Amino acid sequence: MKEKVKNLALKLHPKRVATLFDTFLKDESIGGKLILVAALLSLIVVNSPLRDEFNHFWHLPLSIGLGSWSLSLDLRHWVNEGLMAFFFLVVGLEIKRELVKGELKNKKTAILPIGAAIGGMIIPALIYLIFNINSGAIQGWGIPIATDIAFAVAVLSLLSNRVPVSLKIFLLTLAIADDIGAIFVIALFYAEIINYWYLGASFLVATLTFLFRKQLTYRLFIVCMLGILLWITTHLSGIHASIVGAVLGFLAPVAKSSKMAVSEKVEKALLPITTFFILPVFAFANAGFTLSASALTTNQSILWGVIFGLVLGKVIGITLASWLLVKLRVAQLPVGVVWKHIIGIGFIAGIGFTVSIFITELAFSDNDSFVNTAKIGIFIASGASALLGYIILRSIPFSRDNQ
Repeated sequence: MKEKVKNLALKLHPKRVATLFDTFLKDESIGGKLILVAALLSLIVVNSPLRDEFNHFWHLPLSIGLGSWSLSLDLRHWVNEGLMAFFFLVVGLEIKRELVKGELKNKKTAILPIGAAIGGMIIPALIYLIFNINSGAIQGWGIPIATDIAFAVAVLSLLSNRVPVSLKIFLLTLAIADDIGAIFVIALFYAEIINYWYLGASFLVATLTFLFRKQLTYRLFIVCMLGILLWITTHLSGIHASIVGAVLGFLAPVAKSSKMAVSEKVEKALLPITTFFILPVFAFANAGFTLSASALTTNQSILWGVIFGLVLGKVIGITLASWLLVKLRVAQLPVGVVWKHIIGIGFIAGIGFTVSIFITELAFSDNDSFVNTAKIGIFIASGASALLGYIILRSIPFSRDNQ
């Protein structure tokens, strides 16, 4: 749907484009609201008498396989490594499509949001490291680098047509580039003990998929089998298997003809599933944390590193990178966009939530206290970022010429 909207944006009247974007943003915002409801339910249950039953349920083992050839994980791991692989597959497919025939194909259009996304990952990580350089929580530096596109879009949808269409494209492109960075961070820095034999097998499967990608363009069954095999070998290698989805998305061929390729069919089928089911289930399984006075006073370096990283790091990194690119004449601001718009989007990009929680579980898998504190920081920071971004963008004088 994003591709359709963006292609039409080049041909249709701006007011018509705004209407199409409003439709897209409305659909995405529903997903963000569902994730929020699921997260709040998780928070309520974790702080209720049902807490032990809730934790027991998510630790129930589930085995899949035949005889000795079986894989056993608890339900939370199946959600985080299994279901989330489908989420990352959709992300990977969107990125690939954008690279081939979308916003990321046009260097002049893409360079500003890509540069902004890079700045928006580096500065938050540095801020977190400043707070935690001498603590045992330094591995959590990846927590504040993420932007939750579903929540970001939900906040932007509240502004209706008060923001330029070009700013909406800027946010979407920035979020896609941010997703690429988060995927690489997860793959490179949050792997467990590596089994190089299985890692080699994963590279072999990925290489074969890449070499025969044209032959696989319209063969869904074979692609599914390769995907399952790649997931298994990656899981056994010690790397978080959820990123297999992104890898397959990167490798997937995008048809240049009018005939829809397998990748586009898969994306179309999985988008509502990931938006309305997988992400809410992930939030329900992982977002809850214990509310107590001690939770706010312990692990202070983690709490403030996450909060300042998301709330201030994102807006500083995005705005500074954008300013440098424009100042050096490498890029220019989109039509109708002023610097106050960039600052507002910078705050909205500080809504980390889903991916930040995901990285938290990876970074502090052996320390529940650290996980609890980081989740509190993510909730506080995401709420503050959303509010500040909304207020700033709302305060910009409305102009119909931008629509």
